[in-house]
Amino acid sequence: MSKKMPSGYEKRKKKTEDQEKLLKLPKISSFFSNTTPRENKSEIIIKSVNTEVNSEQSVELSSVDCEKSEVSAPEMLSSCSYYKGTNQNKSFDIVFKNIIETSSDPTDIGHFKEIVLDAQTKRFIIENGYSRPKAKGPFAKNSDGRSFSEKYYFTVSKSGLKIERSWLCYSTILQKAYCRSCWLFGDRTSTGFQKIWTTGYCDWKHIVDGIKRHEQSHVHYISCLVYEKWFLNKTLNEELEQSMRSLPFRGHREKLGSGKGENGNFICFIELLAKYDPVLEKVVNQGNNKVNYCSPKIQNELIQLISNKVKNELILNIKEAPFFSIIIDTTQDISKVDQLSEIYRYCVIEKDEYGNPKNPSAAYVHCSAHNLNLVVNDAVKEITEMEIFFDVVQRVFVFFGHSIVRWRILSDLIKESNSQNGLLIKKLNPTRWAGHYEAVFALKIRFVEIQKALTKVILCSSKLDEKNEAEGIKKQIENYNFICTLVFQCKILQIINLTSKILQSKSVDLDNASNSLKNCYEQLKEYRCNFNDLLEEANIVAKSWSISTEFQNKRRKVVKKYFDELCTDMRLTCPESLFRVTIFNRALDILINQISKRFSSFHELMLNFTCLQPSFLTSATDLELLNEATKLVNKYDKDISKTFTSEILAVRSTLKNQISQLNSTRDLAQLLMVKNHSLTASFPEVCTALLLFLTIPVTSASAERSFSKLNIIKGYLRSTMMQDRLSGLALISIEQETAREVDFENLIDMFAEEKARKKKF
Repeated sequence: MSKKMPSGYEKRKKKTEDQEKLLKLPKISSFFSNTTPRENKSEIIIKSVNTEVNSEQSVELSSVDCEKSEVSAPEMLSSCSYYKGTNQNKSFDIVFKNIIETSSDPTDIGHFKEIVLDAQTKRFIIENGYSRPKAKGPFAKNSDGRSFSEKYYFTVSKSGLKIERSWLCYSTILQKAYCRSCWLFGDRTSTGFQKIWTTGYCDWKHIVDGIKRHEQSHVHYISCLVYEKWFLNKTLNEELEQSMRSLPFRGHREKLGSGKGENGNFICFIELLAKYDPVLEKVVNQGNNKVNYCSPKIQNELIQLISNKVKNELILNIKEAPFFSIIIDTTQDISKVDQLSEIYRYCVIEKDEYGNPKNPSAAYVHCSAHNLNLVVNDAVKEITEMEIFFDVVQRVFVFFGHSIVRWRILSDLIKESNSQNGLLIKKLNPTRWAGHYEAVFALKIRFVEIQKALTKVILCSSKLDEKNEAEGIKKQIENYNFICTLVFQCKILQIINLTSKILQSKSVDLDNASNSLKNCYEQLKEYRCNFNDLLEEANIVAKSWSISTEFQNKRRKVVKKYFDELCTDMRLTCPESLFRVTIFNRALDILINQISKRFSSFHELMLNFTCLQPSFLTSATDLELLNEATKLVNKYDKDISKTFTSEILAVRSTLKNQISQLNSTRDLAQLLMVKNHSLTASFPEVCTALLLFLTIPVTSASAERSFSKLNIIKGYLRSTMMQDRLSGLALISIEQETAREVDFENLIDMFAEEKARKKKF
């Protein structure tokens, strides 16, 4: 009878069991008493979620028993022990390796029988993921026929916001649910600690209530915070791809294989790739009257298929978002056709899933950048001297810019001035008043060089019209009133331009916009009291060209008095006072009043979200915070439930130290939903309010940015492009990331079903 030998698996299993038995045996040193205490050093490792760099700090901790090694919640937020014994590390590595090889779920709580895990085991569990079986199991049923379900992994708010409970895990070995965060980092000495969520919860009849009680407990909040400090997101380096260039497809001739250089970019690229691809080479060289699917008609059909696929993907993303806003703007293309641009703004947070909103509350927000533009426009149109000033600024640019000789004269003078920057004069921006700042600032900096250039043209030019125009411009700008207006406009446009750039940035939200408008308002009010500062700066500019620093005294205008009038009207006789009252004060008063008037509705909208501002959260009392939270719930009662008031108080108490360091509501959303992702399931209504706040747009600048693609795609050489092709190319060019993820196999099948003619795919 042959001897039966054990298999390789049985040998490895027996070896693992022997090693585990050896680890459980007490050391020989435990049978002797030590007269001198020993100390172990452990390394504390703190991993930041925001950065990819791990900052390591080492501290000394006295060795204690395993059961007594629990630390309080505040200490857990800053440190966790990590044993550095070499022999112990080797044995742990062997155990972990065997678990990975023999189990499909190495982080299941059933593999770890110790009540308190050391830091090395915790690191192994975090780095290898967590136990979350999907689909239908295996979830074992109890005697009542109840079992765990995948739906418990998510919670849904009143508005339909679906948020993942990343802390909830399920053990296929123990057939029980447990809390990953409390199991790893729970404070077992706390009175509110729920031990059943670290050993296994199997009361399926009351699991819904049990989950809600647990995720709203203070001990669970602290455990989630500790876990987020340990957790480090691993990102994969993706290869950089060439962006879509919005190049024209067609040329003068569209004949494949002609080689005459008259083909468009599409045929040209096909012929180029055919030199390195035998399949394409066969298509190119097959001759005329053969099917190649490269005709302009096929191009349009393929563009339409891709754009429809991209559009469908975008529609799905918009429908899954809890809230979205619509930004609409129009412009005229090269063929005098009015083109409409629609931008859908919504928030996307990784690892979260959302449901459709129920009865969303819509609010109209006028473009803040356009409102700010109208503010300056009103101030200029009301004052005649301002309109004359900007006409002179434009005349200066036109005079030098429309002649190569005159432009060279000014450029040479700027180079001879040995200035650090080669700033040249600019033309006035035709659409944005805030863009006038560049032209006014350049005129102020190059005032002396412009005077020299005008003088040189007057003395050296042989053209009478040119000399007369130069003399007229020189006479207008060699005026102290003009210089004061130049300095004044440069200052207020600088303030307006800074605010305008903030409003037009992609990352701006209601909070940042409100703060920037408030700063603009305060700076204009402060500048109204500093008329002497304007005169001091104007004197410096005037003295640089030896211009008199006295205001020009104009002839006094007298209104004819009627026969029954007893007195004449009083008018200002001092030129300086006249300039201050009629130009300086009047312009600033119009700007200040228009900003207050045009942005009143914007500030009212901002007041609805006062309870989400970090400064208010840290300074307000509980009663004040409850009142503001109640106002927000009443405003959006169909999207935010009444539990928001209790959740916002819990958020403040849990993250009070972190909130005090934040500057905006966007930072609060990042702290709660990104850095501390485990807490989102505990505060679903607060997350809903934050998403609603971030979804509301500030300006329509995103729609205006899409017009740049329109100008690239539909130029004067392609002014006869059809609307369907234009819409498809614009959508693909703008949504490049979504277009790159399109499944081309699916597109080919769709093309074969709808457009098949001579070939079968």
